[in-house]
Amino acid sequence: MRPILAIPLTALLLLAACATPQERCLRDAAGPWRAALKERERIAEDLARGFTYETKFEERTRFRWCAGGTGQLYPCWESDAQPVTRRIPVDAEALRARDAELARALPELRRAAEADMERCRVAFPEAETPPS
Repeated sequence: MRPILAIPLTALLLLAACATPQERCLRDAAGPWRAALKERERIAEDLARGFTYETKFEERTRFRWCAGGTGQLYPCWESDAQPVTRRIPVDAEALRARDAELARALPELRRAAEADMERCRVAFPEAETPPS
């Protein structure tokens, strides 16, 4: 493909991937409810395993060869951050309490999401497509 055609084609593909205002509104309206459902799933997985994962970034220094301004190599130390994931035991009672709290909040979150979604449908009605 010619580079001159690649730019407009890429722009068209990006525009096609964008959501409509109604779709964005619906996604945002259901966000808190979906987040609560995902958190309950994560809690159930952590309780079943007995541990959770924690990722921290640790700075590590390593020896390497560096190139000077003249292209000559010399020894140097380089620091970079490496992700380190560890198992962390869970506090089962705290997780069960949080799960119960979410279970109590879910019906209200669902009602709020449905009400907000209805407001989205009123505020951003779907454009009717003409018959072909």
